[in-house]
Amino acid sequence: MTHHYNIEVIKTNTHFKATYRDGKFRKLEHLRGTMDKAFLKQLGRIIPLYTQDIGDFNKVYEGKVNYTIITQEKSIYTQFLSEWSLFYEDYSGVPPKFTGVDGKALKGIIGYLTKVSTSQLEALELWKVILDKWSSLNDFHKANTDLKYINSKLNIILNAIKRQNSTYTSGTNRSVEL
Repeated sequence: MTHHYNIEVIKTNTHFKATYRDGKFRKLEHLRGTMDKAFLKQLGRIIPLYTQDIGDFNKVYEGKVNYTIITQEKSIYTQFLSEWSLFYEDYSGVPPKFTGVDGKALKGIIGYLTKVSTSQLEALELWKVILDKWSSLNDFHKANTDLKYINSKLNIILNAIKRQNSTYTSGTNRSVEL
């Protein structure tokens, strides 16, 4: 897994982005601030070789260098894919095979659900509802959990779930809105 850290040299207000893959240092990018020859010669001293050493470096260089992890929000595409991957693996018992065609189908699903929703967050919630209600669809739909199929039959699937939710669901004595 790849992680990024911001390394700030306080005295010179110089910032770097350090990239670590599988816990090992891979790359350093100069983001802003000034450097001279002497600074460049000493730069290696403040770069931890492993992510596990960052805590120690924070203590050693306290007040001189700040080390902070850069957290990135997951894109809407990644969130949709993550939800579908979990659904697929739970439903079928095997991890999904994902190709470029599946990626294109997922983009189509995201585009449509975003269009019929008020926000991307609402579209993601609708996607979760569709996946949660999958087992309540007819047998033909249940057997087709592939993204290409879902994208091509999205209107039919949404209408089937909507029809189910407009009546009382078996065993709950209440209806659930889509």
